[in-house]
Amino acid sequence: MKIIRLVPRLSDADDVIKRYCRKTFKAPCSLELVYLPFVLFRYRIELTSLFGKRRIEKGIFLADSLQGIPINIKKNTKFVFEDGRLQEEFKGLIGSALIDSSVVIKDDKTVTVLIEKEQVPAEQVLPKVLDEQASIKKGKNLLMYDIMKLTGSLRYRSVDIVPEPGTKTLYYPYWLIYYRDKKNKMRFDVLDGLSGQKEGGQIIKSVKIGLVEKHKNLENIYLEEGVSRN
Repeated sequence: MKIIRLVPRLSDADDVIKRYCRKTFKAPCSLELVYLPFVLFRYRIELTSLFGKRRIEKGIFLADSLQGIPINIKKNTKFVFEDGRLQEEFKGLIGSALIDSSVVIKDDKTVTVLIEKEQVPAEQVLPKVLDEQASIKKGKNLLMYDIMKLTGSLRYRSVDIVPEPGTKTLYYPYWLIYYRDKKNKMRFDVLDGLSGQKEGGQIIKSVKIGLVEKHKNLENIYLEEGVSRN
């Protein structure tokens, strides 16, 4: 299956296991790399103070296609494209200032993210539940809640998030680490394939939803082909 993906920095399974064991002291049974679908889009935040002064800020945003969970792209992020055609395709969406011409990280503060169109095994790709507009709507509402917490609801008369034209579906890499708990039940942890950070809460829930939907899709394929699952 050909997808546009964020290339995982943690690409070696042995390195992932070592990192995981150092952090958790758990004994993993197995692991797999999966890709969670996100919608990438630009937005502007329009802030109006209590005295009527307006301020506009712009940013880039990812909202997952299962729950609309938002990931804000940090300003020190640079995107790298090995394919020139793909670079041109994204230039209007993320802006040429955020596109780097090489994979070399220029300083410790710059985060470099490689984007490529690549053929990956279909079993690694989690299916979408929401279409792009539904993902953006849910992501916008969740981002609004976070912004209100950060800015303080009493500081502004109004706060509005306005998505700008243009979207792109990207696939974000996550490692699933399977282990057995104290009751010998199989569980899994989720590691961010770019940062190596252990995920919690909503991203784990989105991955679980994706796995359930993927299982449903497989069952439907078997039924259509008339193959018994027993």
